[in-house]
Amino acid sequence: MVQREDVAFDADGGVTLRGWLFLPDGPGPHPAITMAHGYAGVRDHGLEPFARAFAEAGFAVLLHDHRNFGASDGLPRQDIDPWRQIADWRRAISYLESRPEVDAGRIGLWGTSYAGGHAIVLGATDRRLRAVVSQVPTISGFEQGRRRIAPEAVTKLEAAFDEDERAQARGEAPRTQAVVGDDPAVPASYRTQEAIDFYLQPVPEGVWSNEVT
Repeated sequence: MVQREDVAFDADGGVTLRGWLFLPDGPGPHPAITMAHGYAGVRDHGLEPFARAFAEAGFAVLLHDHRNFGASDGLPRQDIDPWRQIADWRRAISYLESRPEVDAGRIGLWGTSYAGGHAIVLGATDRRLRAVVSQVPTISGFEQGRRRIAPEAVTKLEAAFDEDERAQARGEAPRTQAVVGDDPAVPASYRTQEAIDFYLQPVPEGVWSNEVT
């Protein structure tokens, strides 16, 4: 029987990251996998079945929410900073190393989509990792943006980025847009029905908001 434990660990800036630790049956120490979600997702967005499957196969699995999302601390909420997420993930690896149930010499990392890009960076730079799975990774955010944004809309979007930066310099909160939406008049990161169904799947109340900085 796989056990799921609520866990928390510290990251830079006094931020507490929270997640679930799945432990397999039998005596440890076990090989381990650290997991996190992709763009604007939280652990409740369909990752628990993966974590449980890995745990049933004998791995200890840490599944955490990125800072500013889900159960983890951090402000502004719903803000994505990929390099901060990568730095935080190193702390997740350190947390796994500290657990007596874990074989610190056999830790792997699993990332999907946006976090698949993180997985590639971490696999290349953190020598503690012994295996990396990068599922449908984001390789270039710039190239992905070019595929999603009509050429005639680029100038307006870049102007909006610049104005958001100036506003934050004045002390204003970051501007946000929807993560998913089917109304072309409302800015959103994704518009496909597949993305809408994924992000708007039932999750516990208060866990996730359909917005991103």
